[in-house]
Amino acid sequence: MNVTTLVNEAKAAGVRLYLKDGKVKLRGPVEAMKAVKPKLAPHKAEILAYLRDAESNGVRAGEFWPWAPYLGSDDVRRMRAELVAMIETLADMERWPADHRDDVLSRAIRGPLADLMPNMHHFNERLTAARAEAATRAALEQRTWRFDR
Repeated sequence: MNVTTLVNEAKAAGVRLYLKDGKVKLRGPVEAMKAVKPKLAPHKAEILAYLRDAESNGVRAGEFWPWAPYLGSDDVRRMRAELVAMIETLADMERWPADHRDDVLSRAIRGPLADLMPNMHHFNERLTAARAEAATRAALEQRTWRFDR
């Protein structure tokens, strides 16, 4: 079974996995931990490697944010790549100056992990609005009728 899936199942049950003194620890409701532990035990070495990898990449893999989904290091990389693509597309559509685009990109890439999801939401909304405006302009520029008579 995929380690990410196991960790997400544990989180869904209210159990948080984290590293302490090089060991995988569980925290959460006692009944939930009892239910989850047998599923996790056969994959202990893989979970340990997964949590170590996440921490070595600057992601506190066991961190619990009630307002956000569990994010592993691969998730963070993917989301940051999506954020960069959104910002670059928006900058092209709105014709930002190069120094402004570079400043926004550097802040998004170097910003704290807690800013990642709000930034994704913000730039997704702005990009959606910019695309709607572009589609509206394109529709207005097209001739919908002819005065050839």
